[in-house]
Amino acid sequence: MKTNKKILTSIFIASSLLVFTACNDKKVEEKKIVVQEVKKAQVQVHTISKQTYPIWINFSGKTEAKKNVFITAKVGGELKEVYFKAGQSVKKGQKLFKIDARAYNAILSQKKSSLQKDRANLNLAIANVKRYKPLVEKGLAPREKLDELVANQKQFQAVVNASSATIKEAQIDVDDTIIKASISGKVGKSLIDIGNNVSTSDKLVNIVQSEDLYVNFNPSSKEVFLLNQYKSEKYPNVIVLPEDIENMDLGLKGKVDFIDSVTNETTGTVGMRASIKNDKQLLFPGTFVNIKLFVTDKIPVIAVHPNTLSQNQLGSFVYTVNGENKIKKTQVKVEYSNKDLAIIKSGLNPGDKVIVSATNKLQENQDVISSEVANPIQK
Repeated sequence: MKTNKKILTSIFIASSLLVFTACNDKKVEEKKIVVQEVKKAQVQVHTISKQTYPIWINFSGKTEAKKNVFITAKVGGELKEVYFKAGQSVKKGQKLFKIDARAYNAILSQKKSSLQKDRANLNLAIANVKRYKPLVEKGLAPREKLDELVANQKQFQAVVNASSATIKEAQIDVDDTIIKASISGKVGKSLIDIGNNVSTSDKLVNIVQSEDLYVNFNPSSKEVFLLNQYKSEKYPNVIVLPEDIENMDLGLKGKVDFIDSVTNETTGTVGMRASIKNDKQLLFPGTFVNIKLFVTDKIPVIAVHPNTLSQNQLGSFVYTVNGENKIKKTQVKVEYSNKDLAIIKSGLNPGDKVIVSATNKLQENQDVISSEVANPIQK
């Protein structure tokens, strides 16, 4: 009986061990399966290829009026009239101010009276020459007297010419008491009130022509180098927008019309200017703006969306998926980058699969399941 009992006990213990071992093996197997499923992350990739993109470079700049004129008086005197309202548009030659012209009219009248007297003397001298000349020709009068009369005639002619010139000057002074716009544009506020005395050094009002504007900006010498290397046109097109507005459809179109030939030694930048149409006067001179400068859409490049780039001590890198569906950290060298695209100079080749989904929880050599998506760079 004891022997049978021992045998039964041994069988029970052996059975328990087998059941316990089987359960443990199953748990380990389940654990492995769970761990394997966690590592197989789902990622989205885009397969790299050389493509053409519309490449724009973004700058900040400031608008400037093409014509900005301060109107001054050419003669002094009391300001009698103002013919405009602040902020209105005026045409070239339009009356703006009137200065008291009485003193200038008096001078003009005096000059005209002097001219009449000088002309009378000249007419008398001419008559004396005409009367005396036949007498000299007949030998009835000395030639010396005729020469004296001819000299007097020339002298009075010179006086008349001088008087005529002073009348023209006096007439100009009278005309200048009406101050006119020297350019067409929008007029500012009058800087001197009626009743004040005006001098020729006083600024009376500012006229700004803003239908056409300049936009000044200062790219770095590197950006100018890349622009000159890749631009499709000698003078590239631009779109100008107020700060904090991104919709390019709202921008004002224009063209670069000046690129400086030297680099500023202090800032390392190059002066550049664009000319834009501002027919509706949406922008005022002196406004800070964003400039989008078109470079080209004809040169194939390898590019990624800037959001796919990460940084480490070696520089920029992207996460790629290799042929074994494992994550690889690929160092790249960026030639140019803006908010829309980053042009890759080296590190990526056509056919590489770049991860374009979130990468913050990914690790190198991690097994993944990848799915191809469209190019995240908007053309």
